[in-house]
Amino acid sequence: MMAAATVRLPRLLLAQAGNQRTHEVEAATVLGALDTLCERLPALRVHIFERAGVPRQHVNCFHNGEILRFRGTLEIPIEDGDEIDVVQAVSGG
Repeated sequence: MMAAATVRLPRLLLAQAGNQRTHEVEAATVLGALDTLCERLPALRVHIFERAGVPRQHVNCFHNGEILRFRGTLEIPIEDGDEIDVVQAVSGG
């Protein structure tokens, strides 16, 4: 079942996101919401997904404030009004 959710992007991706941090999408899952957004804004895809269609290693997603990195999947169902935050992790040594 499709649901309307808000996807928030980091400022770092503003240029690829039409200078807009929040986007309304309709999808059934968190992964579907991100894919839908990337279909709408193709320049985002390389920053969010690897070539194989899996999220990049240094991209963290939160669903209603809960980090999904430890779940091992983004196939989490969404409901109307859900919020998805995309955060690019900073790493280094």
